[in-house]
Amino acid sequence: MNALLLLVKKLSCDVEEQIFSEVSLAIEKPETYFEKFQDRLDERGIDSPIDQLAWISLVDALLDHDLAFELDWKESGLYICDVVDELLDRKKMACISWGDFEDGEFDELPTSQCLNEISEKLKEEGISLAYLDIDSDCYVLITVPSSDIDEIKKLVQEAGYRIQDSF
Repeated sequence: MNALLLLVKKLSCDVEEQIFSEVSLAIEKPETYFEKFQDRLDERGIDSPIDQLAWISLVDALLDHDLAFELDWKESGLYICDVVDELLDRKKMACISWGDFEDGEFDELPTSQCLNEISEKLKEEGISLAYLDIDSDCYVLITVPSSDIDEIKKLVQEAGYRIQDSF
């Protein structure tokens, strides 16, 4: 679980201490974590501590602190651009002009294609768009400097979970 705790440092921005304590609790005392965050876990259909509890605790903590966004698999178009803008703003990363995407055709693309096109646009600014895989029909989106994505992917893999930066 050391890799997961190192991942907390890479993803938690200015709330590292809070996220670190949540993930540590999920690792060290899963029953206590489950009791403390039962409402949050109920929303995910989790009714008892599970093997992936530490991963879910990281995802939910990132979501709670607006460092990730859970996007339905069937969203598309400029709404996704707005979501990405919020993630970028939260981390004080580059402002992106989405003018190229404002023709009506972008709104008609499947979600995965929208995400790939947005990802390509972000790469021009040195930013990677990725999603934390929670075995769901949604994308838990994060934005990170492109210079960090390989290390983040390695840490996620070492921790036994999945992250994707292609959609």
